[in-house]
Amino acid sequence: MLETLALWIAGAKGQAVIAGALGGVVRWLSVREGWRQGLVSVVVGAICALYLGPLAVPALEPIIGTIVVDPASQAGFSGFVLGLGGVGVVGFVLDFWRAKRRKGSGNDDEGE
Repeated sequence: MLETLALWIAGAKGQAVIAGALGGVVRWLSVREGWRQGLVSVVVGAICALYLGPLAVPALEPIIGTIVVDPASQAGFSGFVLGLGGVGVVGFVLDFWRAKRRKGSGNDDEGE
């Protein structure tokens, strides 16, 4: 089982999760959050990097241009960026979803 985990970590998905978690650590340390919120940043960063990582580079290229040529480096970069901003990305998506639900239900109140 440990061998399987080691192989997964060495693969592209494992590397994306590590990059996202480390981006979450950088966010935690720079925002100076408490340990609970910091752990949330690390976990959310890792999850966002795993599932949203492939979308980060194409979304950022119009803004920052092409900065990475190596596909392995792109995965690490996108994972790290999503780790830094994972909590914000999730918050944006949830706010957008709630606004669509409120609009669809005809309820424009903030409290649900």
